[in-house]
Amino acid sequence: MGKMEIAPRPDIPFKYSLARLEKEFVRTGNAQGWMHTDTPLLLAVSGGSDSVAMLWLFSLFRNKNLVVAHLDHGIRGEEGKGDASFVASLSARFGVRCICESLPVPSLLQKGESLEDGARRIRYRFLEETAKEEGAWGIGVAHTSDDSAETFLHNLFRGTGVRGLSGIPEKRGPVFRPLLKYSREFLRELLRLYGIPWREDSTNEDTAYLRNRIRNMLIPLVEREINSSARKHILGAAGDLAFFRGQEEKMQESLLNLASVSLPFCSYACPLPFLRRLDAETTAVFLRGAGRALGLKALARERTEKLAELLNKDDPWCFQWQSSMYVFSSFPFVTWVDPVILNGLDPSGITVPLEGIQGTFEWNNWQFSWKREKPAEVSAGWMQAVLPCTGEIQLFSLSEMQNHRDTWALPWGRHIFPVLRSGSFEWVPFWGRRSPAGVIPSGEEVVRIQSRVLHITAEKGKEYGL
Repeated sequence: MGKMEIAPRPDIPFKYSLARLEKEFVRTGNAQGWMHTDTPLLLAVSGGSDSVAMLWLFSLFRNKNLVVAHLDHGIRGEEGKGDASFVASLSARFGVRCICESLPVPSLLQKGESLEDGARRIRYRFLEETAKEEGAWGIGVAHTSDDSAETFLHNLFRGTGVRGLSGIPEKRGPVFRPLLKYSREFLRELLRLYGIPWREDSTNEDTAYLRNRIRNMLIPLVEREINSSARKHILGAAGDLAFFRGQEEKMQESLLNLASVSLPFCSYACPLPFLRRLDAETTAVFLRGAGRALGLKALARERTEKLAELLNKDDPWCFQWQSSMYVFSSFPFVTWVDPVILNGLDPSGITVPLEGIQGTFEWNNWQFSWKREKPAEVSAGWMQAVLPCTGEIQLFSLSEMQNHRDTWALPWGRHIFPVLRSGSFEWVPFWGRRSPAGVIPSGEEVVRIQSRVLHITAEKGKEYGL
Protein backbone atom coordinates (compact mmCIF):
# COMPACT_ATOMS: atom_id res chain seq x y z
CA MET A 1 0.00 0.00 0.00
CA GLY A 2 1.30 3.50 -0.80
CA LYS A 3 1.38 6.59 1.34
CA MET A 4 -1.80 7.91 2.92
CA GLU A 5 -2.87 11.22 1.43
CA ILE A 6 -3.56 14.06 3.87
CA ALA A 7 -4.25 17.56 2.67
CA PRO A 8 -1.89 20.31 3.89
CA ARG A 9 -3.15 22.17 6.97
CA PRO A 10 -2.34 25.92 6.98
CA ASP A 11 -3.28 26.05 10.67
CA ILE A 12 -0.53 23.57 11.62
CA PRO A 13 2.77 25.10 12.88
CA PHE A 14 5.67 24.38 10.53
CA LYS A 15 7.52 22.08 12.95
CA TYR A 16 4.46 19.79 12.91
CA SER A 17 3.89 20.05 9.15
CA LEU A 18 3.81 16.93 7.02
CA ALA A 19 6.47 18.31 4.69
CA ARG A 20 8.94 18.71 7.55
CA LEU A 21 8.00 15.40 9.13
CA GLU A 22 8.42 13.52 5.86
CA LYS A 23 11.86 15.01 5.28
CA GLU A 24 13.02 13.98 8.76
CA PHE A 25 11.38 10.56 8.43
CA VAL A 26 13.16 9.80 5.14
CA ARG A 27 16.49 11.03 6.54
CA THR A 28 16.13 8.75 9.58
CA GLY A 29 15.04 5.80 7.44
CA ASN A 30 18.02 6.16 5.14
CA ALA A 31 20.42 6.48 8.08
CA GLN A 32 19.01 3.42 9.87
CA GLY A 33 18.68 1.40 6.66
CA TRP A 34 14.97 0.55 6.57
CA MET A 35 13.55 3.24 4.26
CA HIS A 36 13.89 1.39 0.97
CA THR A 37 13.99 -2.26 2.04
CA ASP A 38 11.43 -4.51 0.36
CA THR A 39 11.25 -6.94 3.29
CA PRO A 40 8.61 -6.43 6.02
CA LEU A 41 9.09 -4.10 8.97
CA LEU A 42 7.61 -5.15 12.30
CA LEU A 43 6.31 -2.24 14.40
CA ALA A 44 5.83 -2.78 18.14
CA VAL A 45 2.65 -0.86 19.03
CA SER A 46 1.34 -0.77 22.60
CA GLY A 47 -1.41 1.78 21.95
CA GLY A 48 0.37 4.59 23.84
CA SER A 49 1.11 7.94 22.24
CA ASP A 50 4.70 7.14 21.23
CA SER A 51 3.98 3.90 19.38
CA VAL A 52 0.78 5.27 17.83
CA ALA A 53 2.79 8.21 16.48
CA MET A 54 5.31 5.75 15.02
CA LEU A 55 2.56 3.73 13.33
CA TRP A 56 0.91 6.89 11.97
CA LEU A 57 4.17 8.23 10.51
CA PHE A 58 4.94 4.92 8.82
CA SER A 59 1.40 4.74 7.43
CA LEU A 60 1.94 8.20 5.93
CA PHE A 61 5.45 7.94 4.55
CA ARG A 62 6.28 4.24 4.14
CA ASN A 63 3.11 2.17 4.10
CA LYS A 64 4.42 -0.99 2.46
CA ASN A 65 5.16 -4.39 4.00
CA LEU A 66 4.30 -3.22 7.50
CA VAL A 67 3.20 -5.54 10.29
CA VAL A 68 2.05 -4.36 13.71
CA ALA A 69 2.82 -6.54 16.74
CA HIS A 70 1.01 -6.07 20.06
CA LEU A 71 1.40 -8.09 23.27
CA ASP A 72 -1.11 -8.05 26.12
CA HIS A 73 1.01 -8.87 29.18
CA GLY A 74 -1.94 -10.16 31.19
CA ILE A 75 -1.29 -7.59 33.93
CA ARG A 76 -4.01 -4.93 33.53
CA GLY A 77 -7.09 -7.05 32.92
CA GLU A 78 -9.79 -5.35 30.86
CA GLU A 79 -7.61 -2.30 30.31
CA GLY A 80 -5.01 -4.49 28.61
CA LYS A 81 -7.68 -6.17 26.46
CA GLY A 82 -8.93 -2.71 25.51
CA ASP A 83 -5.43 -1.75 24.36
CA ALA A 84 -5.27 -4.83 22.11
CA SER A 85 -8.66 -4.03 20.58
CA PHE A 86 -7.64 -0.39 20.03
CA VAL A 87 -4.36 -1.34 18.32
CA ALA A 88 -6.10 -3.84 16.04
CA SER A 89 -8.73 -1.24 15.06
CA LEU A 90 -6.16 1.51 14.47
CA SER A 91 -3.97 -0.81 12.38
CA ALA A 92 -6.97 -1.68 10.20
CA ARG A 93 -7.74 2.04 9.81
CA PHE A 94 -4.20 2.62 8.52
CA GLY A 95 -4.27 -0.48 6.32
CA VAL A 96 -1.65 -2.38 8.28
CA ARG A 97 -1.85 -6.05 9.25
CA CYS A 98 -1.85 -6.58 13.03
CA ILE A 99 -0.69 -9.54 15.12
CA CYS A 100 -1.96 -9.52 18.71
CA GLU A 101 -1.04 -12.02 21.39
CA SER A 102 -1.81 -12.34 25.09
CA LEU A 103 0.53 -13.97 27.61
CA PRO A 104 0.21 -14.36 31.40
CA VAL A 105 3.49 -12.58 32.16
CA PRO A 106 3.26 -12.78 36.00
CA SER A 107 3.14 -16.58 35.83
CA LEU A 108 6.07 -16.71 33.37
CA LEU A 109 8.58 -14.83 35.52
CA GLN A 110 11.87 -16.56 36.26
CA LYS A 111 13.08 -17.01 39.83
CA GLY A 112 14.20 -13.68 41.28
CA GLU A 113 12.97 -11.71 38.23
CA SER A 114 10.99 -8.51 38.74
CA LEU A 115 7.69 -7.96 36.93
CA GLU A 116 9.22 -5.05 34.99
CA ASP A 117 12.26 -7.06 33.84
CA GLY A 118 10.19 -10.15 33.08
CA ALA A 119 7.66 -8.20 31.04
CA ARG A 120 10.45 -6.67 28.97
CA ARG A 121 12.16 -10.04 28.41
CA ILE A 122 8.92 -11.74 27.35
CA ARG A 123 7.86 -8.79 25.17
CA TYR A 124 11.13 -8.77 23.23
CA ARG A 125 11.03 -12.55 22.85
CA PHE A 126 7.54 -12.20 21.37
CA LEU A 127 8.74 -9.47 19.01
CA GLU A 128 11.83 -11.42 17.91
CA GLU A 129 9.84 -14.61 17.30
CA THR A 130 7.18 -12.71 15.36
CA ALA A 131 9.82 -10.89 13.32
CA LYS A 132 11.43 -14.21 12.45
CA GLU A 133 8.10 -15.73 11.42
CA GLU A 134 7.35 -12.70 9.23
CA GLY A 135 10.83 -12.55 7.72
CA ALA A 136 11.07 -8.97 8.95
CA TRP A 137 14.03 -6.69 8.22
CA GLY A 138 13.84 -5.35 11.76
CA ILE A 139 11.69 -4.39 14.73
CA GLY A 140 10.64 -0.76 15.16
CA VAL A 141 10.15 0.43 18.74
CA ALA A 142 8.98 3.90 19.71
CA HIS A 143 11.54 5.09 22.25
CA THR A 144 11.79 8.88 22.47
CA SER A 145 14.38 11.37 23.70
CA ASP A 146 12.58 11.29 27.07
CA ASP A 147 13.18 7.54 27.30
CA SER A 148 16.86 8.11 26.59
CA ALA A 149 17.17 10.76 29.33
CA GLU A 150 15.30 8.54 31.80
CA THR A 151 17.53 5.59 30.94
CA PHE A 152 20.63 7.71 31.54
CA LEU A 153 19.49 8.64 35.06
CA HIS A 154 18.21 5.15 35.83
CA ASN A 155 21.58 3.63 34.91
CA LEU A 156 23.50 6.42 36.66
CA PHE A 157 21.78 5.54 39.92
CA ARG A 158 22.36 1.82 39.33
CA GLY A 159 26.06 2.38 38.62
CA THR A 160 26.18 0.54 35.30
CA GLY A 161 29.23 2.42 33.97
CA VAL A 162 29.72 3.83 30.48
CA ARG A 163 27.59 1.08 28.93
CA GLY A 164 24.45 2.43 30.58
CA LEU A 165 25.23 6.15 30.30
CA SER A 166 25.40 6.51 26.52
CA GLY A 167 21.66 6.71 26.04
CA ILE A 168 19.51 4.42 23.92
CA PRO A 169 21.10 3.49 20.57
CA GLU A 170 19.20 4.24 17.38
CA LYS A 171 19.81 0.71 16.14
CA ARG A 172 21.17 -2.40 17.81
CA GLY A 173 20.71 -5.84 16.31
CA PRO A 174 17.26 -6.15 14.71
CA VAL A 175 15.77 -3.31 16.78
CA PHE A 176 15.59 0.21 15.35
CA ARG A 177 14.21 3.35 16.99
CA PRO A 178 12.95 5.94 14.49
CA LEU A 179 11.60 8.45 17.06
CA LEU A 180 14.62 9.05 19.31
CA LYS A 181 15.01 12.66 18.17
CA TYR A 182 11.48 13.57 19.30
CA SER A 183 10.20 14.26 22.80
CA ARG A 184 7.11 12.57 24.16
CA GLU A 185 5.28 15.88 24.39
CA PHE A 186 6.11 16.71 20.75
CA LEU A 187 4.56 13.44 19.60
CA ARG A 188 1.46 13.97 21.73
CA GLU A 189 0.94 17.46 20.35
CA LEU A 190 1.43 16.06 16.86
CA LEU A 191 -1.31 13.48 17.43
CA ARG A 192 -3.62 16.13 18.92
CA LEU A 193 -3.18 18.44 15.92
CA TYR A 194 -4.02 15.67 13.44
CA GLY A 195 -6.79 14.09 15.50
CA ILE A 196 -5.10 10.72 16.11
CA PRO A 197 -6.22 8.99 19.35
CA TRP A 198 -4.06 6.96 21.72
CA ARG A 199 -4.42 5.00 24.95
CA GLU A 200 -3.08 5.82 28.41
CA ASP A 201 -1.38 3.05 30.41
CA SER A 202 -2.33 3.45 34.08
CA THR A 203 0.85 1.67 35.19
CA ASN A 204 2.92 4.59 33.84
CA GLU A 205 1.71 6.57 36.87
CA ASP A 206 2.63 3.87 39.39
CA THR A 207 5.51 5.26 41.45
CA ALA A 208 6.38 1.78 42.70
CA TYR A 209 8.57 1.60 39.57
CA LEU A 210 11.85 3.54 39.70
CA ARG A 211 11.59 4.60 36.07
CA ASN A 212 8.19 6.16 36.74
CA ARG A 213 9.56 8.09 39.71
CA ILE A 214 12.37 9.40 37.50
CA ARG A 215 9.90 10.34 34.75
CA ASN A 216 7.09 11.82 36.81
CA MET A 217 8.90 13.20 39.84
CA LEU A 218 12.66 13.64 39.49
CA ILE A 219 13.02 15.16 36.02
CA PRO A 220 10.14 17.65 36.48
CA LEU A 221 11.66 18.67 39.85
CA VAL A 222 15.11 19.24 38.31
CA GLU A 223 13.67 21.19 35.38
CA ARG A 224 11.56 23.30 37.72
CA GLU A 225 14.06 23.95 40.53
CA ILE A 226 17.53 23.64 38.96
CA ASN A 227 17.67 24.01 35.17
CA SER A 228 14.79 24.04 32.72
CA SER A 229 17.14 22.64 30.06
CA ALA A 230 18.25 19.68 32.22
CA ARG A 231 16.78 17.11 29.85
CA LYS A 232 18.69 18.61 26.92
CA HIS A 233 21.96 18.55 28.89
CA ILE A 234 21.40 14.92 29.96
CA LEU A 235 21.00 13.91 26.33
CA GLY A 236 24.13 15.89 25.44
CA ALA A 237 26.15 14.07 28.09
CA ALA A 238 24.79 10.73 26.88
CA GLY A 239 25.87 11.61 23.34
CA ASP A 240 29.37 12.47 24.55
CA LEU A 241 29.63 9.23 26.46
CA ALA A 242 28.53 7.23 23.42
CA PHE A 243 32.02 7.85 21.99
CA PHE A 244 33.68 6.44 25.10
CA ARG A 245 31.29 3.50 25.06
CA GLY A 246 32.45 2.76 21.52
CA GLN A 247 36.07 2.82 22.65
CA GLU A 248 35.28 0.58 25.61
CA GLU A 249 33.45 -1.90 23.39
CA LYS A 250 36.48 -2.19 21.09
CA MET A 251 38.65 -2.91 24.13
CA GLN A 252 36.11 -5.44 25.43
CA GLU A 253 36.02 -7.28 22.11
CA SER A 254 39.80 -7.59 22.09
CA LEU A 255 39.95 -8.80 25.71
CA LEU A 256 37.11 -11.30 25.29
CA ASN A 257 38.59 -12.78 22.13
CA LEU A 258 42.06 -12.99 23.68
CA ALA A 259 40.82 -14.78 26.81
CA SER A 260 38.12 -16.98 25.27
CA VAL A 261 38.31 -20.71 26.01
CA SER A 262 35.88 -23.18 24.48
CA LEU A 263 34.40 -25.42 27.21
CA PRO A 264 31.38 -27.75 27.21
CA PHE A 265 28.00 -26.12 27.99
CA CYS A 266 29.53 -22.69 28.65
CA SER A 267 28.12 -19.53 27.10
CA TYR A 268 31.56 -18.05 27.71
CA ALA A 269 34.69 -19.19 29.55
CA CYS A 270 38.14 -17.78 30.22
CA PRO A 271 41.21 -18.62 32.35
CA LEU A 272 41.12 -17.32 35.92
CA PRO A 273 44.86 -16.45 35.83
CA PHE A 274 44.20 -14.14 32.86
CA LEU A 275 41.61 -12.14 34.81
CA ARG A 276 43.84 -11.94 37.86
CA ARG A 277 46.52 -10.22 35.80
CA LEU A 278 44.18 -7.34 34.89
CA ASP A 279 44.04 -4.15 36.96
CA ALA A 280 40.79 -3.17 38.68
CA GLU A 281 39.58 -0.81 35.94
CA THR A 282 40.30 -3.27 33.13
CA THR A 283 38.63 -6.09 35.07
CA ALA A 284 35.46 -4.00 35.30
CA VAL A 285 35.65 -3.29 31.56
CA PHE A 286 36.06 -7.02 30.87
CA LEU A 287 33.11 -8.02 33.06
CA ARG A 288 30.85 -5.38 31.49
CA GLY A 289 31.94 -6.64 28.08
CA ALA A 290 31.11 -10.25 28.94
CA GLY A 291 27.62 -9.21 29.97
CA ARG A 292 27.16 -7.17 26.81
CA ALA A 293 28.43 -9.98 24.54
CA LEU A 294 26.00 -12.45 26.14
CA GLY A 295 23.06 -10.03 26.02
CA LEU A 296 22.80 -9.86 29.81
CA LYS A 297 21.42 -7.04 31.90
CA ALA A 298 24.13 -4.57 32.94
CA LEU A 299 25.27 -5.13 36.53
CA ALA A 300 25.04 -2.35 39.07
CA ARG A 301 28.42 -0.97 40.10
CA GLU A 302 28.46 -2.65 43.51
CA ARG A 303 27.68 -6.05 41.94
CA THR A 304 30.44 -5.59 39.36
CA GLU A 305 32.84 -4.81 42.19
CA LYS A 306 31.62 -7.85 44.13
CA LEU A 307 32.22 -10.13 41.13
CA ALA A 308 35.69 -8.63 40.65
CA GLU A 309 36.49 -9.35 44.31
CA LEU A 310 35.46 -12.98 43.91
CA LEU A 311 38.06 -13.44 41.16
CA ASN A 312 40.77 -13.31 43.85
CA LYS A 313 39.14 -16.10 45.85
CA ASP A 314 40.87 -19.49 45.52
CA ASP A 315 37.94 -21.71 46.53
CA PRO A 316 35.20 -22.48 43.99
CA TRP A 317 32.33 -19.99 43.96
CA CYS A 318 29.11 -19.17 42.12
CA PHE A 319 27.71 -15.72 41.29
CA GLN A 320 24.17 -15.24 39.97
CA TRP A 321 24.36 -12.54 37.28
CA GLN A 322 20.64 -12.83 36.60
CA SER A 323 18.07 -15.60 36.69
CA SER A 324 19.21 -16.96 33.33
CA MET A 325 22.99 -16.79 33.85
CA TYR A 326 25.40 -17.98 36.55
CA VAL A 327 29.13 -17.30 36.78
CA PHE A 328 31.22 -20.16 38.22
CA SER A 329 34.86 -20.19 39.21
CA SER A 330 36.89 -23.33 39.74
CA PHE A 331 40.59 -23.15 38.96
CA PRO A 332 41.72 -22.69 36.26
CA PHE A 333 38.51 -21.37 34.65
CA VAL A 334 35.76 -18.80 35.11
CA THR A 335 32.61 -19.82 33.23
CA TRP A 336 29.26 -18.24 32.32
CA VAL A 337 26.56 -20.93 32.29
CA ASP A 338 22.81 -20.93 31.66
CA PRO A 339 21.23 -22.79 34.61
CA VAL A 340 18.68 -24.36 32.27
CA ILE A 341 21.53 -26.55 31.02
CA LEU A 342 22.32 -27.69 34.53
CA ASN A 343 18.75 -28.45 35.48
CA GLY A 344 17.40 -29.80 32.21
CA LEU A 345 19.64 -32.81 31.60
CA ASP A 346 19.38 -36.37 32.90
CA PRO A 347 22.57 -37.73 34.52
CA SER A 348 21.37 -41.34 34.38
CA GLY A 349 23.81 -43.77 32.79
CA ILE A 350 23.13 -45.88 29.69
CA THR A 351 24.58 -49.00 28.04
CA VAL A 352 25.07 -48.82 24.28
CA PRO A 353 25.32 -52.13 22.36
CA LEU A 354 27.82 -51.93 19.49
CA GLU A 355 25.80 -53.72 16.83
CA GLY A 356 27.15 -53.76 13.30
CA ILE A 357 30.26 -52.04 11.97
CA GLN A 358 29.51 -48.46 13.00
CA GLY A 359 26.85 -46.30 14.59
CA THR A 360 25.97 -43.24 16.64
CA PHE A 361 24.45 -42.46 20.04
CA GLU A 362 23.74 -39.39 22.19
CA TRP A 363 23.76 -38.46 25.87
CA ASN A 364 22.94 -35.04 27.35
CA ASN A 365 23.81 -33.06 24.22
CA TRP A 366 26.98 -35.09 23.70
CA GLN A 367 27.02 -36.79 20.29
CA PHE A 368 29.14 -39.88 19.65
CA SER A 369 29.98 -41.81 16.52
CA TRP A 370 31.80 -45.16 16.62
CA LYS A 371 33.41 -47.58 14.17
CA ARG A 372 35.00 -50.99 14.60
CA GLU A 373 38.62 -51.21 13.44
CA LYS A 374 41.46 -53.70 13.21
CA PRO A 375 43.71 -54.13 16.25
CA ALA A 376 45.56 -50.96 17.25
CA GLU A 377 46.97 -49.19 20.24
CA VAL A 378 44.35 -48.19 22.78
CA SER A 379 44.45 -44.46 23.46
CA ALA A 380 42.37 -41.56 24.70
CA GLY A 381 42.51 -38.10 23.18
CA TRP A 382 40.80 -34.72 23.35
CA MET A 383 37.55 -35.58 21.58
CA GLN A 384 38.20 -39.10 20.29
CA ALA A 385 39.50 -42.37 21.68
CA VAL A 386 40.42 -45.88 20.58
CA LEU A 387 38.98 -48.40 23.07
CA PRO A 388 38.96 -52.20 23.29
CA CYS A 389 35.82 -53.54 21.64
CA THR A 390 33.79 -55.55 24.17
CA GLY A 391 30.48 -55.37 22.29
CA GLU A 392 29.07 -52.53 24.35
CA ILE A 393 29.89 -49.13 25.81
CA GLN A 394 28.83 -48.18 29.31
CA LEU A 395 28.22 -44.43 29.66
CA PHE A 396 27.69 -42.66 32.98
CA SER A 397 28.23 -39.23 34.53
CA LEU A 398 31.62 -38.12 35.78
CA SER A 399 30.19 -37.63 39.26
CA GLU A 400 29.88 -41.44 39.53
CA MET A 401 33.51 -42.02 38.62
CA GLN A 402 35.51 -42.86 41.72
CA ASN A 403 38.61 -40.85 40.83
CA HIS A 404 36.87 -37.98 39.01
CA ARG A 405 38.81 -35.48 41.13
CA ASP A 406 41.89 -36.38 39.11
CA THR A 407 40.37 -34.65 36.04
CA TRP A 408 40.12 -30.93 35.27
CA ALA A 409 36.35 -31.20 34.88
CA LEU A 410 34.46 -28.27 36.43
CA PRO A 411 32.52 -29.16 39.60
CA TRP A 412 29.24 -27.62 38.42
CA GLY A 413 29.10 -29.94 35.39
CA ARG A 414 30.32 -33.27 36.68
CA HIS A 415 26.80 -34.70 36.64
CA ILE A 416 26.49 -33.94 32.89
CA PHE A 417 30.06 -34.71 31.75
CA PRO A 418 30.28 -38.29 30.42
CA VAL A 419 32.58 -41.19 31.13
CA LEU A 420 32.76 -44.02 28.56
CA ARG A 421 33.82 -47.47 29.77
CA SER A 422 34.77 -50.42 27.62
CA GLY A 423 36.11 -53.35 29.56
CA SER A 424 38.53 -51.97 32.13
CA PHE A 425 39.31 -48.83 30.13
CA GLU A 426 37.59 -45.54 30.99
CA TRP A 427 37.66 -42.39 28.86
CA VAL A 428 36.50 -38.91 29.90
CA PRO A 429 35.86 -36.89 26.71
CA PHE A 430 37.41 -33.42 26.71
CA TRP A 431 38.66 -33.66 30.30
CA GLY A 432 40.26 -37.10 30.44
CA ARG A 433 43.62 -38.73 29.68
CA ARG A 434 45.23 -37.72 26.41
CA SER A 435 48.18 -40.08 26.11
CA PRO A 436 48.51 -43.70 24.88
CA ALA A 437 47.19 -46.22 27.36
CA GLY A 438 48.61 -49.50 26.16
CA VAL A 439 48.31 -52.16 23.44
CA ILE A 440 45.51 -54.70 23.38
CA PRO A 441 46.17 -58.44 22.88
CA SER A 442 46.76 -59.54 19.28
CA GLY A 443 43.64 -60.34 17.26
CA GLU A 444 41.16 -58.33 19.31
CA GLU A 445 39.14 -55.55 17.68
CA VAL A 446 39.07 -51.95 18.79
CA VAL A 447 36.37 -49.30 18.45
CA ARG A 448 37.20 -45.71 17.49
CA ILE A 449 34.84 -43.19 19.10
CA GLN A 450 34.54 -39.53 18.19
CA SER A 451 32.58 -37.04 20.29
CA ARG A 452 30.95 -33.65 19.79
CA VAL A 453 29.31 -31.41 22.36
CA LEU A 454 27.36 -28.17 22.65
CA HIS A 455 29.51 -24.99 22.59
CA ILE A 456 32.79 -26.67 21.66
CA THR A 457 34.08 -24.80 18.61
CA ALA A 458 37.83 -25.41 18.78
CA GLU A 459 40.45 -27.18 20.85
CA LYS A 460 41.17 -24.20 23.05
CA GLY A 461 42.44 -24.41 26.58
CA LYS A 462 45.17 -26.97 26.00
CA GLU A 463 47.82 -24.67 27.49
CA TYR A 464 45.89 -24.51 30.75
CA GLY A 465 46.71 -28.03 31.83
CA LEU A 466 44.07 -30.14 30.13
